[in-house]
Amino acid sequence: MMENKSKKVLTTGTVIICLILLIFVALQLSGCSGPKELPKPEITGGARGEMGIDKNVNESTIDDYLGRDEAVYRDMRMLEDPAQYENIGGDRFLSGYVEGFEVVPLPYIIPIYGLPSAVGETYSGETLFSNYGGVYIPNYEESMSIIEEIFPKDKVIFLMCGGGGYAGMTKNFLVSMGWDPDKIYNAGGYWFYKGKNNIEVKKEENGKVTYDFESVPYHNIDFSKLTPLEFDEEAFEKQEVAVTDLILSTEKIELEEDTSYQLNAIILPNEAGGKELSWASSDSSIAYMYGYGLVRGVKPGTTTVTVSSSDGSVTASCEVTVTERADTEHVKLDDLSKEAETFAANNPNAIMHEFGKIDEDMEKAAKDGYYESDGEGGYTATDLWREEYERYSAEADKAIGVRTEILNKLAKEKRSFILLIYTKDCEGRTYHATEGAEKVLKESGIPYFYTNDMVSEFDRSLYDSVLDYEKAVQSSIVIYKEGEIYAGLNPDVDAIKSDEEVRNWLKKYIDLD
Repeated sequence: MMENKSKKVLTTGTVIICLILLIFVALQLSGCSGPKELPKPEITGGARGEMGIDKNVNESTIDDYLGRDEAVYRDMRMLEDPAQYENIGGDRFLSGYVEGFEVVPLPYIIPIYGLPSAVGETYSGETLFSNYGGVYIPNYEESMSIIEEIFPKDKVIFLMCGGGGYAGMTKNFLVSMGWDPDKIYNAGGYWFYKGKNNIEVKKEENGKVTYDFESVPYHNIDFSKLTPLEFDEEAFEKQEVAVTDLILSTEKIELEEDTSYQLNAIILPNEAGGKELSWASSDSSIAYMYGYGLVRGVKPGTTTVTVSSSDGSVTASCEVTVTERADTEHVKLDDLSKEAETFAANNPNAIMHEFGKIDEDMEKAAKDGYYESDGEGGYTATDLWREEYERYSAEADKAIGVRTEILNKLAKEKRSFILLIYTKDCEGRTYHATEGAEKVLKESGIPYFYTNDMVSEFDRSLYDSVLDYEKAVQSSIVIYKEGEIYAGLNPDVDAIKSDEEVRNWLKKYIDLD
């Protein structure tokens, strides 16, 4: 009897185990096995990496990480953003969001800088914090408590926005204020989301577009109910807080030669003085390091770039691997001879230099009525000088307008062309790549557009145009393919030391024969 009972109990236990296994398998198949394990935040490559978008948790995978009890979800857009995001393929109106996300406008929290010039100005109203020389200063007594409520430090934080930029800025801000970077994910932009949890706000009926903003979980901030804080600039300048840590946006990047990547460094603590940072590359012939975190690939190889605090006591490094550019097929340049001739004929620098000849001989200028002598070797400009200056300036502005219009036309029509840029960074060098390129292109009969960095001269046409000024001026020679920057030669590269080397660089991308 005992033996039979034992066998019966064993059989029942086996059945229970089988049932448990079956339930487990069913849960796995139904997708109800619990939250998916979170990978450590990891920045992706390319332009998306520059915005801080995560490699593993992004628009394509965010559905796998929704509904977690230990997390909060924040969309950093405004219902209506003054920035014209339509110009870069986005939407300044909040047309929809991912279910589970609360909309929290980043422009209400901190001032927004560094947006693409094509989108114009952004929100310039009240913010919880100001940015003073890289230090976030609270504008209200409640500023910090509001941030801690919206972004609890004990939670995992998932961020989104339109394209990923606002989300990246939010993460940088939070890390600067002491949040753990390993608990914050930049999941990218709603504009690229194709998942099943889309909540549409924009409605189109009979050709009329409306937005159901009333249904949006929106965290509005009523600044009128907050207590303003007075900023004591003198006391702020006197405080001495040492830098304790530098956090780079990534510890390893890979980029192709003739391309660049913007690194971001966060200084801790937020209150630390000496926000000036020094950037260096262990081998500038492989990757060149600009003074504001931009690293540019020069030739294949691996090097290390390092950022240091102003006193050099705290550093952070990133390994940079530069690979040979794979897409170096020749760009078919458009025949833009007429446009190039018109561009060259409208030279604001030449106009203002012509005016400058007045000052070459002060005694003659005084006789001609441009200056009045004080009798002690000094001169004072007369109304005639000012009238001439205004006349020449108006003529130069007109020339700038012509140049800007041409550049905008080239961009709009997606033309392929070469732009040469003279910058002060090249002055004093044994060899000037821009001048060498001009010589090579003239010999080959290839039209080009020659301008100046607006900082060093009078020509601001490139800055005023819709072309990407910030990226363009990282080079002395820029090759545009269908209106977009295809390749650029770093103006500071010492490896280019002759016309022949410039010719060889150009031949990688265009036909010089």
